[in-house]
Amino acid sequence: MATLVLRAGRVKPVYLGHPWIFAQAVDRVEGAPGAGDPVEVRDPRGNFIGRGFWSPKSAIPVRLVTRHEEERLDEAALARRLDAAMAHRRSIGLPDDATTAYRLVHAEGDALPGLVVDVFGSVAVLQIGTAGMRRHRDALAAHVARVSGAKTVVSRAVDLQRDEGFADEEEVLRGPEPTELRFRERGFEITIPRSLAQKTGYYVDQRRTRARVEALVRTAGLRSVLDLYSYVGPIALAAARGGAERVLAVDSSAPAVAVGGTLATHHDLTVEHRCADVKKLLPELKRARERFDLVVCDPPKLVPTRRHLDRGERAYGKLNAEAMSLVADGGFFVTCSCSAAMDTTRFLRMLAEAASRAGRQLTLLETDGAPADHPTPIAFPEGRYLDVVIARVSR
Repeated sequence: MATLVLRAGRVKPVYLGHPWIFAQAVDRVEGAPGAGDPVEVRDPRGNFIGRGFWSPKSAIPVRLVTRHEEERLDEAALARRLDAAMAHRRSIGLPDDATTAYRLVHAEGDALPGLVVDVFGSVAVLQIGTAGMRRHRDALAAHVARVSGAKTVVSRAVDLQRDEGFADEEEVLRGPEPTELRFRERGFEITIPRSLAQKTGYYVDQRRTRARVEALVRTAGLRSVLDLYSYVGPIALAAARGGAERVLAVDSSAPAVAVGGTLATHHDLTVEHRCADVKKLLPELKRARERFDLVVCDPPKLVPTRRHLDRGERAYGKLNAEAMSLVADGGFFVTCSCSAAMDTTRFLRMLAEAASRAGRQLTLLETDGAPADHPTPIAFPEGRYLDVVIARVSR
């Protein structure tokens, strides 16, 4: 097995639990590993740190899978991690009768870096992001089916693959070809055409936010809700079930809007779905003097990497200033960022500046992130990508 020796002064974050070995931290490579081969990582004195799979084309050539010197990186090790991942989900009550969509594997949080698995009822969807995990794809699919009970296992492409030197097409690895994803979330029955599925299929990371919105609408007696970047409208459904009299869901995807309308009808809930560009619609709503008791803003990632941080922060600021200006005095604002490059402190500072520009006062009520089926190592801030802020808005 080839060995990576780290530079002096580059070891402490890894010792503290950070799972990534950055290229600039590597002093030398002893041996000639191929892409996807297991490699050892040692400190400058030769002390064992861990093992991972070699990714020679990546800025992160190794993501640690194990820190136990006696553990081999073979399919048995991957199977043990999938067993542990499923055991953790069961320990937090997933799945259950009301919710059959959940994250089974959250990459580094389950000691399977380069692998994300979401389960939607009888279908499991894999995203494989490293050459090492790609090498074990068939075995991973078999173990995912074994631990989750999924009848079908699908692999979907992910951007990270380009840095790893391969590019997969969407492929059914096991079971019958699915035409749609059918699952339940908090009692809602959701059906999404496979052609419309985003990421792995659906944003399971916002399950807790949807529950919080429903509770807030119900307990505060909110009557009007604006859901921006609504996709197929799960937040809008939650608000309507919470008792809101008017719910406006906005998304630029006509197919998503159509599915959202079908889901609202299926649940006998009244939601107005509008196909529109949010950035163009917000000024129109402001000119029309529209106001809502609650505005929810959950845009796509606006800061893909750190080099986009300044530009992305300005985009977040403008969007949030316009969105919060539509909140009625004393109403509520729920806003989200899925950009890992923008940490919580910077996100909150941006919101304060946006509130000032909008002539509003924001009172922070809650902050949140991804739910417990999205675990992350404590020393790995890059894994905590989701920020959810709930605030009260006043003049």
